[in-house]
Amino acid sequence: MNIYDSIRKVVKDYQKYVTEPIFLIDKEGKLIYSGDESLSKKEGIFAVNREFMERKDVYEWQGMTFNNIFVNGWRFLTVGVKGTGDNAKNTVMLLSTSFEHLRNQVSKEDFLLKLLIGVLSRDEIEYYMEKYKLEEKNLYRVIIIESYDPIDDAFKVVGHIFEKNSYQTVILSSNKFAVLLLESVSVDIDKATRTLKDTIESEVYIKINIGVSNKAYNFIDISKGYREASIALKFGKKIDNNERGIYFYRSYALEELLLEIPQDVIKRFLETLTNGELDYFNDDELVSTLNAFFRNSLNLSETSRDLYIHRNTLVYRLDKIHKLTGFDPKQFNDAVMLKVIMTFVKLLT
Repeated sequence: MNIYDSIRKVVKDYQKYVTEPIFLIDKEGKLIYSGDESLSKKEGIFAVNREFMERKDVYEWQGMTFNNIFVNGWRFLTVGVKGTGDNAKNTVMLLSTSFEHLRNQVSKEDFLLKLLIGVLSRDEIEYYMEKYKLEEKNLYRVIIIESYDPIDDAFKVVGHIFEKNSYQTVILSSNKFAVLLLESVSVDIDKATRTLKDTIESEVYIKINIGVSNKAYNFIDISKGYREASIALKFGKKIDNNERGIYFYRSYALEELLLEIPQDVIKRFLETLTNGELDYFNDDELVSTLNAFFRNSLNLSETSRDLYIHRNTLVYRLDKIHKLTGFDPKQFNDAVMLKVIMTFVKLLT
């Protein structure tokens, strides 16, 4: 139901208590409600001149009184009643005020979107939580799903995966939406996100990436979760070359911290440790090998399985990295330095 539908529904109730017929004209100049069907059938009766459509005060025309409601400079709605004089003017102003208030009401979808991006005051949040019967004590994990393709069908799949009252969904753009997943002891977030990714990609046939907040938040603080999921998605795609597809904020908190370092300091650090030889860290095989090695806690067997290569092939690659960079990834301290260098290179490009 759009805002005009809501206004049309409300004005029908108002008409029961207003003796004069009420008329509503939308932004396109179309009559969307008439309290007097005989008048609405008269040709040209509501073809209001353009000069009146721009009026910002109450005006009379053809034995009726009108007032225009504007939104950000454009006419949103024209309210009219049959008759002229003070009584008609007061009625029009009262109706206009009421419809402006109705227009300013935030839908549940808009409320959740504004909630995520953090533009609502605490009082506004509490008001709309009460209005839409949302429990303050409930905690939600924020999951952002993004694709290079339209996500309409992917959006619908969510309802097949999670129980009806265990989540909220928010469309962020044509190719991105968020799932607010209710935290519970029965929910394994790792399993839930894998199921979400596998189901969407197998049923909708689109490739997606997922960013996940570090923890669950109540609605008062949920913008923090949205920020974390956004950062995870941004850094995960950039640093891991879209290899994993599911990115948790906890895995990229270090990257966020490193990004706070001034770029001139980063460049000086890289020049000192690599002698300016940074091309190695843009090599796909080197990067994917190190990412997998770090992901598997420097475990040779687990990494070789992850990469579907022989253990000896992995050792050969790691030795090659040692020779090229001067850092041995099998040694913890050197591995940390390689991780930091890789992160800086990715963040600067």
